[in-house]
This record gives sequence, C-alpha cells and structure tokens, in this order.
Amino acid sequence: MQISIRSRWKKYQIPTNQNSHRGKSLLSYVLIPSIYFSSLFPLIPTPAAGQIHQKPATSLGQQLLQEVIKCTEAKSFNQKLTNQAQAEAIANRCALQVVALGANGQFRPDAFERMAAFMEATGVKLPQPIGQGQASTQLSFAGESSIFTVPVRIGKQTQTFILDTGNSQTIINTQIAQQLGLNSSPVPKGLLEYKPVVGNNLKGIEVNTHVLPVLGVNSATVAGIHGLGLPTQALPKNITGVLGLDFLSNFDVVLNPKKQQLQLLPPSKSVAGAIPLKGSFGILTAQVYINGQGPFTFAVDTGAYAMMLSPSVVQKLGIDHRNAQTSQIFGFGGRETVKKVKLTKLQIQQHQATEIDAVIVEQSNILKLPGVDGIIGQNFLNRYQQHWRFSKPNALGVVESGSLVLIP
Repeated sequence: MQISIRSRWKKYQIPTNQNSHRGKSLLSYVLIPSIYFSSLFPLIPTPAAGQIHQKPATSLGQQLLQEVIKCTEAKSFNQKLTNQAQAEAIANRCALQVVALGANGQFRPDAFERMAAFMEATGVKLPQPIGQGQASTQLSFAGESSIFTVPVRIGKQTQTFILDTGNSQTIINTQIAQQLGLNSSPVPKGLLEYKPVVGNNLKGIEVNTHVLPVLGVNSATVAGIHGLGLPTQALPKNITGVLGLDFLSNFDVVLNPKKQQLQLLPPSKSVAGAIPLKGSFGILTAQVYINGQGPFTFAVDTGAYAMMLSPSVVQKLGIDHRNAQTSQIFGFGGRETVKKVKLTKLQIQQHQATEIDAVIVEQSNILKLPGVDGIIGQNFLNRYQQHWRFSKPNALGVVESGSLVLIP
C-alpha cells in the first residue's frame, strides 16, 4: 500500500536540478525497501501511515537515506514511469544496493546495522506479531522426506505447513491467499534473486506479501503476521505454506521427532547447558565442529532435510568430492544439483554424530550469507528431542538470539 508522507521527506530532499520533482514523487516508495529487507530479513509490506513515527536519525541513517534518495532520483530521470510498481522497483533496488550490498554484489557483513540505521532515519516502525495460548499437536512428514508438517488454521481453513526454523517469515500459497480474499502487495521483480534460498529460479516468479488473518495451531495463535505469497510451483507437493520464525518465536517450541509431536508453550528463559543460537540475516546459527575442525557457523534448520556445506567449508575440511555422487534438492528457488558426501564426525557442544550424510551446495544464495558456513538439517536434529527458545524479534522483525536443548 502507498503512503503519503511528502512532508516527512522534505528535510532529506536534495534538489539536483529542475527535474528533481520526479525524484520527490518517488520518495514515499523509499519506505518499501525498509520493509523489503525483512524478506532477506523478513519481507513485510509497507506499513500504514499511522505506523510512521518521526524520531532523530543517526548520522549513518541520514547518510544512507540521502544516498538512496539520490540513487532513486538519478535512476528515475531517464525512465518513463507509468505506474507505482516501477517506482517501487527503483526505490527497492536503490535501497538494496546502497544499504545492504557490497561492491561484489553480496550482502555486507554489517547489512543489519546499516538497515537498522536506515529504518530509523525513515521513521518506520514495523508491526510486531502478537502470540497467545499454547498447543500440543501431531506432526506428519512432508512426503518421503524427514521434514515435518503441521496443521495450521488460517481463516476458516486448515492447511498443511512446513515447520521451518530456518525461515524468518511465514509463507502461504498464493492460491490460498486469493481464496481467503487477502490483501496483497506485489514484490518488485528481480529483487528476490538475492533471497537466500535453495535454487536460483526466484527471479521470474511472481511474489506478493499478504496481511494474514490470525494463524492458529490448536489453541496457540499469532496475530499480525505479514506473510510472503508464493505460487504453487515454488512449494513442495501438497504443501500450502511454511510456518516461520515470525510465528514460532512467540512460543517455546518443543519437538519430539520419535513421537512426531509438537508443543508450543509460553516463552521461558534459557537453561544451563543449552546450545546458544545467534541470529544472522533472519536465521539462527550455532557453532559446530566437523571432523575435528572448527568452529564453523551453521544455520539450525528444521526445514532442511540434510546437512548442507558451503564450498569454502569443504575446502577447509579437505573433502575430496571430485567423484562424489550428485543428487537434486528442492527449495523455494527451484531445484538444484548438489554433491553427496559423508562427514566422519559432527559435534555441537556435547552432542555428536558419526558418519553423517551431507550435501555440498555450490550454486544458490542459501550459503552465500556472510559468516554462514552451512546448515544443520533434519538428519541430525531428528535424533533428538528439541526445546527451542527465542528472543523477541527486534525492530527489523528479526530474532537475534535463542537457545536449543537437545535430549537423545
């Protein structure tokens, strides 16, 4: 949705020439990238005007805002804009390039800090989901995989969602969103090519954001979630959504793989001996040792069926994969060919596994985030009962920390 905030932007406008009024008409769209980054860390549509609050900005935030405005103006001068979508696309790409990307086109290590400063300068305050209640429910496997699905109540329907601690944002099938009559905002084309997922086919997919009705798992409910809408072909077969951290972080998540049972409990404090989790680009990571080397930083992801390794970790470990068998994995960005290897030993604190399967992911963005070396998947996690605890999301809607207790 569009916001009329021209008076808010006057002090940031930099008149470069007599045509600068064209850039000024685009400035309201610069707020959209403030929200877009939450898909990279997660994606949330533009807030309503009543949610915009003026507050003093840091010098970095003011600098970034002015640079984004300059970029937006410059790119708009030579283009004949005919609709809002074009304006939004220009503003989004400028904000992404200025705030989050380095000269190499990859995410900067300090992208989160810069994004926070940028949002402070825009005065945007993102809405926070509100959770209540608790639940106990049975889980099912997604097809023949080791990934769990959970029945989720949305509106008057109950749909099958993947339980995914590796996704910052809840996802819904676009067709279901249309059936429910949900309001939607399109994501400018070309921007999702930066989203860290398996597969590289997001660029041409039509994606929307939706203000979701209250989501429920039994008596546990969360209101105020802004979901990402993906078409049917981007989701696994018979899956209509993904339950991400924007829902799960409102509770303690207790998972018993052997009994295929999920409990959502009121949040509690971390306990001694728990594995510390650190937020990084909308995912939660832990320190691991592989084959006696490390530590390495791995995302902890119930939505991944297996261990995943980046090429850099494979090189450090000296794994010879020249004759490795290949396989295909499916993600929101499509299918990707990977190489299958076996790890002699994996250790997370006192927990360890031997002769564990892993795949090398070379093509997609999933392991190109700064400081993320790999993914701990279900072929390790499902060996344990799990008690997940989360910090409250920050101003960017991102969970910054948490803890995980594993019980054999």
